[in-house]
Formats: sequence, C-alpha cells, structure tokens
Amino acid sequence: MRIEDNGNVPDSGLLTTYRKLLAAPGARRLATASLVSKFPISMFPVSTLLLLSPHYSYATAGSTIGTTLLANAMSSPLRGRLLVRRSVPLVLRLCLAGYLAGLTGLALSVSAQLPYPLVVLFAALTGSCFPPVGMLLRSAWTSVAGAGHRSSSNSFEAAMMDVALITGPLIAAWLSTSVAPVLPFAVTGAFMAAGVTLVLTVPGPARGGRAGPAAGSGAAPRTGRRSLPLRSRPLTSVFGSQLLFCAALSGLEVALPIYARQHHATAHSGWYLAGLSVGSILGALLLGASPALSRIGLPVLLSAFVAGACLLGLAMSEAPSAVFFVCPVTGLAIGSTFSRIYTGIAAFTPPGHDTEAQGWAVGMTTVGFAAGSSAGAALAGAHGASAFLLFSPVVGAVAALFALGARDHRPDEPGGRSGAPVLTEKKPSV
Repeated sequence: MRIEDNGNVPDSGLLTTYRKLLAAPGARRLATASLVSKFPISMFPVSTLLLLSPHYSYATAGSTIGTTLLANAMSSPLRGRLLVRRSVPLVLRLCLAGYLAGLTGLALSVSAQLPYPLVVLFAALTGSCFPPVGMLLRSAWTSVAGAGHRSSSNSFEAAMMDVALITGPLIAAWLSTSVAPVLPFAVTGAFMAAGVTLVLTVPGPARGGRAGPAAGSGAAPRTGRRSLPLRSRPLTSVFGSQLLFCAALSGLEVALPIYARQHHATAHSGWYLAGLSVGSILGALLLGASPALSRIGLPVLLSAFVAGACLLGLAMSEAPSAVFFVCPVTGLAIGSTFSRIYTGIAAFTPPGHDTEAQGWAVGMTTVGFAAGSSAGAALAGAHGASAFLLFSPVVGAVAALFALGARDHRPDEPGGRSGAPVLTEKKPSV
C-alpha cells in the first residue's frame, strides 16, 4: 500500500521544496497562522497545571485538562460540520469568542479560588469552542499553493506541530513561573486570535463563505443521521490507524520521563522528548521533499515506528545515555506518519466534507493520546518504563493492519475522491 500524490512529484532538495511552498501568495501568512494556532493546545496543559495546583490539587488540575481535551474531541466533528453548513468567518469568530470567554473564566475562577465545578464548566467551554483553524489549514494550503504541494504542505504542518510541542510548554512554564500564572492564558488567547485573524486574510475557504462545494449553492449537503465521512470505508480505516497510532505514541512518550525518574536521571526527561520531536520534524520535512520517500506507504511508516519503539526499549535496557541517542531515530517515523495519515484523510474524504473529516481527525488524535497516556503510565508505573513494549509496538502493529484496510480502494472509486492523493496502488501479481 502506498500513498502518493496524483501528478505530484516533489521537487528535489529539502530547501527548494519548502521555498516554493512558502513562495505562493498568502503562504507565509498561512504558515504563521499554522504555528500560532498550535501554541494554545501545546501550552494549555502546563499552564493549567501550574495555575491550579497551588489552589486545588494535581488531581483536579489533571481532570481539568482532561475535561478540556474531551470537550474539544467531542465537539470537533460538529465544528467541522458547521464550517461546511455556515459562514466560515462567522463560525471562526463565534468559536473564538466562546474560547476566549472560557479561557478568561477559567483563569479568573481559579485565581479567585471559586468552587471547582465552576472551573470545570469554564474548562469545558474552552474545549468546546476551540476555534477550528487547524481544520481549515490543510484545505487552505491546497487553495494557496495548489494540489501539487499537498504532500509537502502536510509534512510542513506536521513539522509545525512538533515545533509547537517543543517550544509551547517551555514558553508556558517560563511565563507561569517567572511572571504570573495567569499570563500564559492571556498569551494563548492572543495567539489564537492572531491565528483566526491571519487565516481569514488568506484567499480560500476561510474567506469564501462555507468550506465546501455548497458555498455558492445556498445549501450545504446534508449528511443524515450518520456523518458522511464515516460512511467511507477506506477513510474509516485511516481514522482507525490514526487513533491507534496516537495511542501507541503517547504510551511511548509517557514512558520516557518515568524511565528517567526510575533511573535517577530526571534531568534527561526533557532532552528525551526533545530528541523525539527533533527526529519527528526531520522525518516529516524529508518525506515532503524527497521523491523516493514520498512513495513510502502508511503501513511501512507505521512498521518503522514499531521498529523504532522496539529499538528504544532495547536502549532502555542499556543506559539512560543510550536512550538519548535513540530518541531522534525513533522520532523519524512520527512526523512522517502523521503527514501520511493526513494525506490519506484528504484522499478519501467525500467532496465537500473536508472540515468535518478534519474534525473527526482531531477527535481521533485526542482520544488516542488520552487512552495511550493512561495505559502507558499505568504499565510503566506498575512494571517499569520498559513495559511500554507490551503496549506501544503492539498497538502500532494493529494500526498498520488498519492502514491495510484501504489497500483495495482508490480515490476514484466509491468512498474516495478523484484527483486526491492516492492512498493505495494495486500491483499485478508476479
């Protein structure tokens, strides 16, 4: 099974590919919107933990973070559908207003030590109204740079997410401890407002009304009782791979700081995760720029992740320093896998339902990370950090099997989209 872009042969050279991508009109504004809109989600957990723990407890801080993430996951498909059925600028602005109200209420209620149910209420509002900038970005890149840059734009998005995941918690921790615990909430609100403003200035679906083919028809397509994207069997297979991959990845990520603590190397925790992210960024950018790597299929990338996880487990049996050197190698398959997953989602999303499918993708990612973190932490705490080998490689292998579920489908067949990136390629038997 392969994922590649129809008629899209990436330019040779890493810098050349992304220079051409960012040279498109509006691309730099879109890149800035992509980065600043990713900071709020990466800064939120640390900001909330440092704000709540002095007044309540670590347990209540954790449940507040979980409430926000769960509300975001559950409401994402609805917000994606609203982008198709209603005016995109209106949806973005209303969501931004609700998000800022929830964020402000959360910060003020904690600072005033109000009853915890009120804190949870504001946390749920923050997650439910999270502005769906990310759902628009991938279709906006196609509008700005053309379908020929779909693979490189997906890789660029995956790299930007890793950049935000590395720097966001550092910014949040510094602002909380050095200035004021409520300041990160003001900064994340400003970041999100900037992201919404920037994406609305870029030509494409964000400025043109509705994010679908019904933009000029006066009526958006109706999906009935069951969401139309979920009727696409190959798309459902990709969603299954995404959920399982995120679970496997988060199980691995939570095992690293536990391993560092169990081996009296707590200072290495941040370096382990940073090494994983650096490898992920490099893998994503290389995938989007290399013609040879662009032909690697999702099952192969997931298998590479499984192999990297096993290699990491082997390094854990040696020494903490060995883990540090293996983390970037393991990370190479992470960003590239995310890039390929989103290419597959684009391939098999029914026309006019891009943002709704992106909403389901957000939900799959959030649920997968939550489940994987819980399982990974429980295993590592009970049986040692290397026990993640009982979880992450196994779940990653099942994700690869799910990816194979789309092998007999092409985008020009039912459940796929003609002209979209090809997820599969059947070859004659020899």
